[in-house]
Amino acid sequence: MMNGMIRNIASDDIDALVAIELACFTAGYADKMMSAEDFADVLDDEHSALFCALDGDVVAGYAFLIIEDGAANFDSLAVSPAHQGKGLGEKLFRHVERYCHDNAIPRLNLEIKETNYALLKRYHGYGYKCFEIEPGFYADGWGAIRMLRYFEV
Repeated sequence: MMNGMIRNIASDDIDALVAIELACFTAGYADKMMSAEDFADVLDDEHSALFCALDGDVVAGYAFLIIEDGAANFDSLAVSPAHQGKGLGEKLFRHVERYCHDNAIPRLNLEIKETNYALLKRYHGYGYKCFEIEPGFYADGWGAIRMLRYFEV
């Protein structure tokens, strides 16, 4: 299997996705974590898209979109700590942007924790603009910065 390959999830991937959730989001994001049932529901939801990144033949990360009202909402992106630093998060992010463009979805919304300055800088560099701050959004009390980008479709 090719390193960094991105594909749609399959039901066999759900245990790996739950393990990634636990490894990445337990601290500070516990109220936003997806369960095995949540991931299973996405498989049949025409208003969602869920992609996984492979490192060899191992599911190493995922990206989850909710599509509604003519926009895609980037619900989450996570890469297992054991597989971070290999560019998988970047590949997932760019795959999501291509998905939006290829499917004529003109807007991609996302949110990040207000203390995540590295992502804020990165997303600004990608052309995303801040449009809202929601205080106290995360379980640890930090706020969310909401950002968006429009695509030519």
